[in-house]
Amino acid sequence: MKSFLNVPVIVYFISLMGFVKQASSILCYDCNSLFDPRCGTPFDPFSLGVVNCSLRDAPDHLPDALPALCRTMKMDIYGKVRIVRGCGYITDPASDDQPCQRKANSDQLFITYCSCTTDLCNNARAIQGSALAAIVVGLTLILAR
Repeated sequence: MKSFLNVPVIVYFISLMGFVKQASSILCYDCNSLFDPRCGTPFDPFSLGVVNCSLRDAPDHLPDALPALCRTMKMDIYGKVRIVRGCGYITDPASDDQPCQRKANSDQLFITYCSCTTDLCNNARAIQGSALAAIVVGLTLILAR
């Protein structure tokens, strides 16, 4: 009985597989509330841009990075709030898909950063959930005095 596939054909296909780039894609909302108020609070995704992050060019400072997550940043700078949603490239297993992190640089600069690894996960629920957590922590500290 003759073999259905011969060795040169198998070698050819295996060598082709070496040139195929493995890629995964993630869909994220992409907007900035400075330019589009629908990106802020309340979040209105109805006609906002959804991007396939794998089709975007990597940032200049991370030329070989692949998109791996969606992110949301809420910046409160001197009382003015801006929300930016988009693709993320650097993963951190300790914070990805976890409650949002709020950081303060001074008493006038606060940043809430959220990162998540599923399609369209950078919606309003992430920011609202972190605000609720901040309220609960604040009330606990006040009542504990």
